[in-house]
Amino acid sequence: MAEPRRTATVALVGLPNSGKSTLLNTLAGEKLAAVSSMPQTTRGRITGIVNRNLTQLAFLDTPGVHLARHALNQRMLHHVDIALSEADLLLWVVDASGFLGPGERDLAKRLKHARQPVYLILNKIDLVSKGTLLEKIAGYKDLLEFREIVPVGAKLGLNLDPLWNLLERDAPVGEWTYGDETFTDQTERSMASEFIREKVLRKTREEVPHGVAVAIRVWLEADAEDYPEDGPEGGTYIEAEILVERAGHRKILLGSGGEMIKDIRQSAQRELKKLLQRPVRLALHIKVEEGWRDRPDQLDKLSL
Repeated sequence: MAEPRRTATVALVGLPNSGKSTLLNTLAGEKLAAVSSMPQTTRGRITGIVNRNLTQLAFLDTPGVHLARHALNQRMLHHVDIALSEADLLLWVVDASGFLGPGERDLAKRLKHARQPVYLILNKIDLVSKGTLLEKIAGYKDLLEFREIVPVGAKLGLNLDPLWNLLERDAPVGEWTYGDETFTDQTERSMASEFIREKVLRKTREEVPHGVAVAIRVWLEADAEDYPEDGPEGGTYIEAEILVERAGHRKILLGSGGEMIKDIRQSAQRELKKLLQRPVRLALHIKVEEGWRDRPDQLDKLSL
């Protein structure tokens, strides 16, 4: 008798900067989520689909669990709640090089009531000694009853085979939800806007905090009637608007003589060329919109 197919929705949860998006990208074998050293880089729910042998795994990358100070943050945490309710398996991703604090203890209390099995994923093992890692495991064991504990190094792809084996073992029997060739539920436009925002965060770091968003305003393929004459042959022309909360942020993004925005544009354009697998010309505009993070109408327009 042939073995049955298996399928599971797997939610990646954790505090900001634990490496959830890096783990998603590594597991998916594709860059799906924006990654930066800034906390709360992920704002929505991003799905990466991986087919291994007879098992289909849909990984949900979620925003880091944090204190909600704006309407945007509240919506981000709502994405976490939805993922927790839909998932079959929960991966609690922890920064092994960090410390076990109040945020982790609060999340542990929340996960205690989960109906799904919880796996502790101790990430960034390349940054800690074996002794420190064992101490971390002992500390977290007291917080929650885990199905399994798996140390990994997502950035370097360390020790992922044991995690794959566990997920294939524990995925429920069922027919696959997605087609064989599907690797994400994200559109090219949504991924493009996130990759542009990633470049803003990486280039400006602490100077322009999370009061920044990116909206694609124009997307034209080469066969479009109004495709620019100087657009790349056989490529895509994209205009994106960077939304900031303060005039000072706009000044920082422009940089001296426009050097900062030029650097962001060139870096993002290279990323989009890889994403779309064709030439890209990117134009960026900066708009100041005070208090946009607390305006539901703006959040709706940005699909946040």
